[in-house]
Amino acid sequence: MPLPRRITCIAVLVSAALATAACGSSSSPTAAGSEAPATPATAGTAGTQLYFVDGNTADYSGDFEPGTLDGVRATLPGGKIGDEFRQRILKINSKVKDFTYAPEAYDATILSALAAVAAKNDSGKAIAEKEIGITRDGTKCTSFKQCAGLLADGTDIDYDGASGPIEMNSTGSPSAATVGIYQFGQDNNYKNVGYVNGTTPDQANIRADQKVSGPIPKGDGTLTFGTLLPATGDSSFLGAPQFAGVDLAIDEINKAGGVLGKDVKQLKGDSGDGSPNIAPSETDKLLRGGADVIIGAASSSVSLSVIDKITGAGVVQISAGNTSTAFDTYPDHGMYFRTAPSDVLQGQVMAQTISEDGHRNIAILARQDAYGEALAKNVRSFYEESGGKVVSYVLYDANAANYTAEVEKVKAQDPDAIVLISFDESKKIVPELIKAGIGQNG
Repeated sequence: MPLPRRITCIAVLVSAALATAACGSSSSPTAAGSEAPATPATAGTAGTQLYFVDGNTADYSGDFEPGTLDGVRATLPGGKIGDEFRQRILKINSKVKDFTYAPEAYDATILSALAAVAAKNDSGKAIAEKEIGITRDGTKCTSFKQCAGLLADGTDIDYDGASGPIEMNSTGSPSAATVGIYQFGQDNNYKNVGYVNGTTPDQANIRADQKVSGPIPKGDGTLTFGTLLPATGDSSFLGAPQFAGVDLAIDEINKAGGVLGKDVKQLKGDSGDGSPNIAPSETDKLLRGGADVIIGAASSSVSLSVIDKITGAGVVQISAGNTSTAFDTYPDHGMYFRTAPSDVLQGQVMAQTISEDGHRNIAILARQDAYGEALAKNVRSFYEESGGKVVSYVLYDANAANYTAEVEKVKAQDPDAIVLISFDESKKIVPELIKAGIGQNG
C-alpha cells in the first residue's frame, strides 16, 4: 500500500550483496565520470535528513506514494552499464528491468571459465589457483573468446569485464571499484548522476588458511556452474539480473567453443537469502549435481552460512554481490572470490558524502547481520575520522514485526541525519520514520 504522506530525504543506497575492495583511510575516493554535480537535492532540506543505505535499489513506485522519494540521493557500487551490455542481457531475459549486479555475475562466470582454460582442468582447486592471475599482469582482453584465444597461444591475460577492470587482490576481491551516485525522482525510481572511483591496498600477509593447499585433482572434463542466487527471500529483486548475467556468460562461452572442448553446464539453486533459510539444502543439491564453481550468494550472511560447505568440498565460490568485510580475512583456503567491492569502500564513500552534505551529528540504523554490521562499522569509522559524531548506533532484527522501538531510540538523540542500512524491510521502516516525524518537510 502506498505511504500516506511524503517523506523528503537524501539517500545513500548501497546494495546488500557486494565484494571486497578496502580503501585506506588516508586516501579518499576520487570523482570520475560525473554526469551531474554531486550536490544534495533541494528536497528534504528541512528536518532530519535520511540516508537510505539499502540493497533494494529498485523501482519503488508500487510501494510508496508518488513523490515520496523525490529528491532522494543514493550510491550503489558498480560502474556505468553500457547500452550494448543491457541489450545482450535483455536478449537473454526480456523481463529484466533492474541490471544491478548483472555485470558482476557475468564477469564471475567468465573469469571462472577462463581460469579453467588457463589451468587446462575444470576441478575447483585448479580453477582457484588461476582465478586471481587472469585478472592482472597480462595482455588486456575483454571477452571469453578473445581471452581464451590468447590463453591457447600461451599468452598471460588480464581480463577486463563488463563490471570494470576487476584486478583481484591476494584475497580474491577487486583492488579497485566504482560507486555510482544516483538520485530519485517523482516516480520513486533512480537515475545516475555521477561516479566515484576507489582503490584497495593489497593485504600484505596472506595466511596459510587463505591459500589453496593439497593435491589438485583432475576434473571430469565438463565445467559445471551452480548458481546460488535469490529467486525468493529478502534479496529476490537481485536474482533476475544476476541469473541473466550468468546465463549470458554461459551462452557466449558455449558459442565460442566451450571449455576444454565441451559445453559448460549450469545447475540452478535458490539461495532464499534468509527467508526462508534454504541455502544450505540448495547448496547440497548443487554439490551433488557436480558443480565445480558456485556463483553466489547475493547476501553476505547467506554466503557465510554455506562457505565452509562449498570450499570444504573443493568447489570455488564466487559472488557478484557480497560486500561484508568478513570475507577479507576468512579462512576460505583460497577458494572464495568476489567481483563487487567491499563495505570498506562503500563506508568511505558514504561517510564522505554525508560530511560533504554538511551533517555533523548522525544516527545509524542497521540490520543485525554480516552485511549490516560491517557496513555500519565502516560508515561510523570513516565518518568519525572526518570529524563527525555518531549520536545513535542501533542494530535491529530484520525479522522483527515492527521497528517502532528502534526508530524512537534514534529520534530521541535528535540527529542531523539518519543512515538506514537495510534490505527489503526498509518498506516497513520508512512508514515508522514518517510516523515518528523524522525527515518530513517542516
